[in-house]
Formats: sequence, structure tokens, C-alpha cells
Amino acid sequence: MGVFVALYRGINVVGRNSVKMESLRAMHERMGHRRVASYIQSGNVIFVAKASAATIARQLTARFAKQFGFAAKVLVVEARQLAAIVAGNPYASFAAERPNAVHLGICQGAPEAAGLTALFTRARTTEAFELGQGVLYLHAPDGFGQSKFASGMERACGVTMTVRNWRTIQTLSKMAEELDKVGAAEGTGGGGKVREQD
Repeated sequence: MGVFVALYRGINVVGRNSVKMESLRAMHERMGHRRVASYIQSGNVIFVAKASAATIARQLTARFAKQFGFAAKVLVVEARQLAAIVAGNPYASFAAERPNAVHLGICQGAPEAAGLTALFTRARTTEAFELGQGVLYLHAPDGFGQSKFASGMERACGVTMTVRNWRTIQTLSKMAEELDKVGAAEGTGGGGKVREQD
């Protein structure tokens, strides 16, 4: 058993593709996932399961489309991988002051550096980005929504990506860590009740 975080992309965006988090949690539970919890309305679910991240992502993608009637991209990250992503943030000092100015693009595969560098050069921005293992770190001091680089970075990197701000990623990692610790104490590889945060 392991602790995972599922990141859904394209739900509850500007009033479109509405999904209640209680319905999403219930879907996970019907799939046999344990200790299911969610964080805010943008589609972040923490849970315990017995499978690989890739397998769970495929299962969730199929089940989601069947239950809710539209497709959504789902990226699944192991708790330990998310902790490493948080620890590797090169913009941690900026994030401590302005967490909404730092965003992380979690990638399904390795992002292509050449394409991103070319886009960054064309954008002529004051922002900064760095690549990690399956993640793009972006410091956007003038706002993510105004960023020409951000709007094109998924296409430029060549892999599926879903973006969360630093506060969300940090909170998800803490929730997953709490779940993992309780599971280790119980010898179950993930257990204990985690507060659901909508």
C-alpha cells in the first residue's frame, strides 16, 4: 500500500466541468482507495492504494469519464515524490514571501528543456523557470495569469502537465506525509483519518 496524490486538470474552471469533491472522493472509495481526502475545489485527492502511480492514473481517467460524462487529465504522484519536489523548489525564498507567485507544473514524463528555453526567449519575460524530476518550477512575480510563458509551457515541454501554486503543492505534500506517517505507525503503509479540506 502506498500514499498517492491525484491531480485532476480541467474541472471546476470558471464555472465549467463542475464536479463536487464529495462525489470525487466517493468515486475513489468505490475503486477501493482508502483514507480518501481532498483539498480545495480544483481537484486534488489524497488516498492510499495498492498499485503503481501510472496504473492508478489510467484507472482514474477511465472511471472519471464514465462517471462524470467528460474527460479530465489525471496525474498521480507518490507521496515521497511530491515531498522531493517540494524539497527541491529553487524558488523557496520567493515562495515564503509570496506563495502565489511560485507555480509548479507537474509533468507526465520528462519535460523538454529545449522547447521551454525557446519559448522563454520569445516571451521576453522577467520570470524564471527551472526543471526538476518531472516538474517545472516557475517564478512569475507579475502574475501567472498574465504570463505568456505559462500559457505556452505545456505545448513547449511536450508532455502533459497540470499546474498548482506553491501553497497548494505544499499543503498536499503535508497531508500526504501525515497519512504516510500514520500508516507506517500502524504497519499498513498508509492509514489514519486525514481532515478533508474543501
